[in-house]
Amino acid sequence: MKFEIITLFPDFFSLSLKQSLIGKAVEKQLFDIEIINLREFAFDKHQTVDETPYGGGGGMVLKVEPIDACLKSLGYHHKSENVKNDKEKIILTSAAGKQFCQPTAIEYSLCERLTIICGHYLGVDERILTLYDIDELSIGDYILTGGEPAAMVMIEAVGRLIPRVLGNFESALEDSYMDQIVGTPCYTRPSEYQGAEVPKELLSGDHKKIKKFRRSEAIKKCLTNRPDLLIDADLTEDEHKFVENKRNKI
Repeated sequence: MKFEIITLFPDFFSLSLKQSLIGKAVEKQLFDIEIINLREFAFDKHQTVDETPYGGGGGMVLKVEPIDACLKSLGYHHKSENVKNDKEKIILTSAAGKQFCQPTAIEYSLCERLTIICGHYLGVDERILTLYDIDELSIGDYILTGGEPAAMVMIEAVGRLIPRVLGNFESALEDSYMDQIVGTPCYTRPSEYQGAEVPKELLSGDHKKIKKFRRSEAIKKCLTNRPDLLIDADLTEDEHKFVENKRNKI
């Protein structure tokens, strides 16, 4: 897997990509990350990559020419050329994009190459989306000053799913959103703290009972914090009844 990040602020990633699991994965060469300065593809001596928008209004727009030149240098083709590799994806971070979610991260983890364009300012000239097959994605319903934090979120979410990045991949399978609901509440030592005790089910040693308890607790938390996820969640008949009973008591 290779990540390519097209950005106006390469220094943003100089420290963050060296931290935690992502930093260790890069050291172990489990995947590669290349940072590309968009200004290197500007067409003037001032390295101009943005302009005021047609039609007036505030803000600046990233120009189409530098992004086009950058993507061409990376070997990507215009849609009109009918050259497509399903193992390669171009992503544009954008507040107007579709929601980036765990199923998307899983899909991207199967790719060989992800190229992320960090959106900035008012936005990006829309013509780049007509020239290339680009996934326009948002990490949430809020506005950031730039797409760099969003790119880092996507690399974290996708990178940890790549084989051998996690010491124990089973932990990823139990993450929030992996099975359409949030993760189960977690506990560790000590078993009692200031009167608060670890649920006895988790101390029982009965793996079947533990699995059932964790599932029910995850559904309870989901019902409290993210009830919207339960609308499409893959629940058993008993779990559906459990959810309805809980809702009726709220």
